[in-house]
Amino acid sequence: MTANKKFQGIIVPILTPLNGDESVDTRSLRRLVDYLLDAGVYGIWASGTTGEFPALPDADRVLTIETVVDQVAGRVPVIANISNPSTRLTVDLARAVEESGVDGIAATPPYYYANAQDEITDHFRHIHDRVPLPLWVYHIPQNVKTAVAPGTVAALAAEGAVVGIKDSSGAGEPLAELRILCEQAGAPLLRFIGSSLRITAAGAIGVHGAIPGIANLVPAIAVRGWEAGEAGDAETAAECERLLIVAAKAAKLAQGGGPNAASFSAMKSALKLMGVIESDAVTRPLRPLTDEEKEGIPPLLQELGLRD
Repeated sequence: MTANKKFQGIIVPILTPLNGDESVDTRSLRRLVDYLLDAGVYGIWASGTTGEFPALPDADRVLTIETVVDQVAGRVPVIANISNPSTRLTVDLARAVEESGVDGIAATPPYYYANAQDEITDHFRHIHDRVPLPLWVYHIPQNVKTAVAPGTVAALAAEGAVVGIKDSSGAGEPLAELRILCEQAGAPLLRFIGSSLRITAAGAIGVHGAIPGIANLVPAIAVRGWEAGEAGDAETAAECERLLIVAAKAAKLAQGGGPNAASFSAMKSALKLMGVIESDAVTRPLRPLTDEEKEGIPPLLQELGLRD
């Protein structure tokens, strides 16, 4: 696979709506898929960090991925995150979704143990050799303990083992180095960032798009911001940047818990209020918003134009 227009723009790392017992709420998931597609998103990243994948059994992850693929029905690409703590477990999950119709799979390095670059290289080669689906590197070292060096990714891309990367590290220099190394080697690689505030500058930093969690809540704003950046429409880009900063305030409503819980809980509570999903449950021990904290959501939705 080469970089092409099929994979570009805003790909959303979709939330996983849950019932009160932490089982997957597939009806709400289908409504969320439609909400995102109606806003014009370019793809969906299923069972990712925003989807709470580390806290869900593999069976629920497979159910989530299959439900997303079915509801998308070929309208946009779907990439399934199949990351697991070891290569074997990653391959097992990849095989479980192999026939689902996904357009690609993504994996972090194995987590818990810190791995060297030669082990990471073996990890991605092993997955590629055993699962005939386009493979993406999911680079999020702050969560998995190990960074994938630009030279490692470029070498894997040059040999055809990986076709893309989602870089959620927030580190600009390694991403710039990766672009240069791939260009020097003539290695095609789809490059995406996980940042929300660089959406409008994606082309300028040499990436094909963004996979930002906040797009679950404001998909239309994220799409408009990326398209404005690509078109050189500075006025629209600036307005979208302003609104993205407003949307980010939702994650600051929580007065306790960690940053991931604050973000996921706020977006779920907002989407519940909007009627997109039924419940704002998150996986324990992630902390949901309190009723008092939720009082800050309606004014934000009004400012974002998502509620009258």
